[in-house]
Formats: sequence, C-alpha cells, structure tokens
Amino acid sequence: MSRVQTPDEKLAALHKPTLQTVQEFTFEPDDCLIICAGFEDRALAVLQSAAATKSPFGVLVINYLPFVEQNKVAEIRDICNRTSLSIHEVTYDRQNPAGFGTVLGEKISGVHGRLFVDISAMSRLLIVQVLVSVRDRLEGFKNCFVAYAEAAKYPPNRKDTEAAIAKCDLDPTFSVLFLSSGVFEVTVVPELSSAAVATSQTRLIAFPSLDADQITALRAELQPSRFTFIEGIPPSPENKWRKQAISTLNRLDQLSRAERISTSTLNYAETLDCLLDIYAKHGILERLLISPTGSKMQTVAVGLFRAFIDDVQIVYPTPRGFRYPENYTSGIGPLHSLTLDKFAALASTC
Repeated sequence: MSRVQTPDEKLAALHKPTLQTVQEFTFEPDDCLIICAGFEDRALAVLQSAAATKSPFGVLVINYLPFVEQNKVAEIRDICNRTSLSIHEVTYDRQNPAGFGTVLGEKISGVHGRLFVDISAMSRLLIVQVLVSVRDRLEGFKNCFVAYAEAAKYPPNRKDTEAAIAKCDLDPTFSVLFLSSGVFEVTVVPELSSAAVATSQTRLIAFPSLDADQITALRAELQPSRFTFIEGIPPSPENKWRKQAISTLNRLDQLSRAERISTSTLNYAETLDCLLDIYAKHGILERLLISPTGSKMQTVAVGLFRAFIDDVQIVYPTPRGFRYPENYTSGIGPLHSLTLDKFAALASTC
C-alpha cells in the first residue's frame, strides 16, 4: 500500500516555477494589480510598465499607516487617473496588521482575470499575509503572479558598513540602525498563528539583516531554545560582501549551536526548499517560529511555505519607523514575474 504524501512532502516534490526576467508587464481589462504605496523608487516600476501599454486593468492600492511623507500614493493615483485605470484603495496599518488577510480577500474576490501581486514596495509581513490570503480565496493561486522590481542600488555601501562594524568592536552597546529606527514590537497576527501543539522546545528561523536590532528583539521577546539562521547571498558579485558583514553585525559566530544555512536573495526556490528541509528535520519535535526578515524574494518563499504549512508561527519585528526613506533603496533594476499556477494545482490536492 502506498503512503499518502503530506502537504510538505508534496510541496518539496513540486517542480517549482522559475522567476522570469521580463522587459515589460502587459495586462488585460479583467486583470488586477495589487500595489503598495511605498517610498522606494521601484514602488512605481511595475505600474509604470503596465500603464505604458495603454491597456486598461484594475489597480488595488495598499496605503500604509503610520503615514510616511515620502510614500508614493499621490504618484500612483496620478498614473491611474492619467491612463484611465480603475483604482481602489485599502489601508494597511503596520503597527496593527491583524486581520488584513480577510480584508484583502474581500477586495479581490471579484477579480475575474489574472491577479498580479507587486511585492516591490511591500513590507515582509505584508508579503506573507497577502500570499496566504490569496491561497485561501476560492481561486487560490490560479492565474496569480508575483511581480517584482529590483532596485538599482541597495544601501548602505561597504565603507559605511565597515565603519559601523568598527564602532561596534569598540563599543558593544553601539546600536547600528542603517534603515529602520528600531523595533516597534514583535508582531504576531492570528491568521499566521501556528496550529501546532506547544512543545518545550522552540526554534527561531530568521533571516539576519543589516538591522541587527531585529534579531536582538526576536531573541529577547521569544526566548527560543534553538536557532536557524538563513543568510542571504546577493546575486550581484559587487554585493557579496554583505553576507559576511551581516553575520558580523549580528554576532552570529557567538551562537555556537545555531544552525546556519545560506540561500540566494533572489532565487526564492532555494529558500523554499531550505524551509521544507528545516521543517522535515525539526518540525515534529520543535515548535517552529519563522521571522521573514530577509530579502523580498526570500519572503515570497516564506509566504508560499506558510500558505501550505499551517503548523508554523510567523513572527515579525515591526520597525518603529524609517530613518531616511529616500535612501532606503534607489533606482529601478530588472523586472521579474513569477507564475503561481503550479502552486494552485498543488493546493487542490492538499
């Protein structure tokens, strides 16, 4: 008698679709683009590309609270008005995000064409919430795509980072805050809670970043007994130095029993397979907490993983604010598209 595969085994066996580089996005009248009014240049890239084709489509804009003056909601509205695009808006409160998946599900329930989720300006927690919400709708991931615009430049530069590391070596209490201004709180939303039975051992799976206060807050708040750190490898050779710098800033070498794994910051499938390996290795005996603090595409992997595996807990160190929004990233890099149809087919069997 053959054994029935579990959802994680089916997901591991799936031949995962590849992230495709595209020159432009072309939408049809029944299609809908979910876009966030963030403050990075790339927040407008997918919309601008699609609007340039002059073909009508629907736009659902997610506006952020707390309000940031540099957010590009006015620019998004202007593009939609100038090109006669149908636009609807919804608000996402970073500091009170619980229940947004249900709100989003209602907003997209009437979409009859393709659904494009532009993650370029989304927060990491929002990416996970959106993907899980899409999975839960009647159509699931059918006719759904992830759209993504890379940035041209990702600060801080190597010189500034090495200077901050030097300050840390001289003063261990020195707080390095490159992008965000500290952690507001470690956020847990009910829709991403774990269905697993509580155990005496908890494992935190986190993606170290240049904001070392994120890992510090997670450790202090959650008190995990085990650690797995997934370290990002940038695709560009000129950014390879960031992996070691992030390790140094987060003092990962001082956690001698921590499990450390490296995956591409762009190839989501590497991270998804990595999460499935961790789940197979530790999921039975330990309660798994996943904090999506890595790259945008690594976070897509977390969202797809959580969409199928509901006995893991998503936790997120919500930023208190952003120090210099205009310097978060700059410019627009390559555009990418990822079809989720294969995940839709898998969902029908789980």
